[in-house]
Amino acid sequence: MENSFITYSRQLIEEARNRKSNLVITGHNSKKFYGNPDISPHMELDTTTNDGIIDYDPSELVVRVRSGTSIINLEKELFSRNQFLNFEPPRFKTKTVPGLEERVGTVGGMIASGLSGPGRFFYGGCRESVLGLTILDGNGKLMRFGGSVIKNVAGYDVSRLNVGALGCLGLITEAFLRTYPQPLSETTVELGVARKELSETIKFCYTEQLPISGSFWTNVEMGEFRKKERLYIRLSGKEALVSHALKKISGKFKNHSVMDNRATSFWNNIRDQNLKFFTDKVSDDKILWRISVPLATDVNLVMGEDLIFEWMGALRWVKSKESPLSVRDKVARAGGHATIYHASQSIKEKYGSFSQLGDASKRVHLNLKKVFDPKNIFNKGRLYHFM
Repeated sequence: MENSFITYSRQLIEEARNRKSNLVITGHNSKKFYGNPDISPHMELDTTTNDGIIDYDPSELVVRVRSGTSIINLEKELFSRNQFLNFEPPRFKTKTVPGLEERVGTVGGMIASGLSGPGRFFYGGCRESVLGLTILDGNGKLMRFGGSVIKNVAGYDVSRLNVGALGCLGLITEAFLRTYPQPLSETTVELGVARKELSETIKFCYTEQLPISGSFWTNVEMGEFRKKERLYIRLSGKEALVSHALKKISGKFKNHSVMDNRATSFWNNIRDQNLKFFTDKVSDDKILWRISVPLATDVNLVMGEDLIFEWMGALRWVKSKESPLSVRDKVARAGGHATIYHASQSIKEKYGSFSQLGDASKRVHLNLKKVFDPKNIFNKGRLYHFM
């Protein structure tokens, strides 16, 4: 029997098709800033009534969950079974009525944005944890892809196409997610590393194959963590492995310390982007860039006053006044891509939040959009202006 949320969603989809309207999918609205601004006028489809864990088998490391489920509520259940979402999705707080449940993002928004936290470098990203999805397409047809095991995909891996698509391919209603056991041991090391020494330090850590589950370097003061130009490395795994890695670091770097019980709070602040660096409003002439590049890329690729490096330098946050065209050209030449993360609406409208696509990639995107959303009603323009 069809549930009330599917019936309600089909009705809205049909209405949007008839009106030729933009249908904006919303959950907690915690990632409303991410991507291009919504095109108005539009209708809204609220997913928050579609919540709850459908099935969870800790022994198989798989959970089946509805799209409107709060990330926090899902993680509480996983934590009670000594498991977690290994890619550590950010949980952005949004305003809510006092006394009601905290709004920090839904599972559907987590998948649609595809954003991952500190664990991405070690465990893999959100895309690797999505085993299957159920979606409603632009015709109101319920479609299921993938399932509860890793190697079950024949043909196109449509589930993972929806990761990072910002809802433009359909309405996610359910997801099968891979879970991960909590590490047996975890230690965070703090190193004094100047920017000019960063490349060599990263090379050492990578060459030694240290069990790094999170890394963070910045030249910005961070509240109680006020020291500048510091590198924080989180080591996770079996106790013997973590201990051995710590000895390697101690032998190489004399200027190091092991973080005390503040480590959990520290990594949560990184994961949820609670630092002043992220929460401060950017000026009209400055952009906060989210830049993804290969590991060995020059640390001075894009200059900026305020810098944060994660994933051993593969993810970079840069506040810069440099021309968006210049930044994207440099990053593309290095084999990466540059996203306008926080900026004025006019800048996002002019340049687009995401790196521009080549002709071949653009055709693929358009063809996929035509298959899953032929009337172009879902989150129109949110990912790219042309779809």
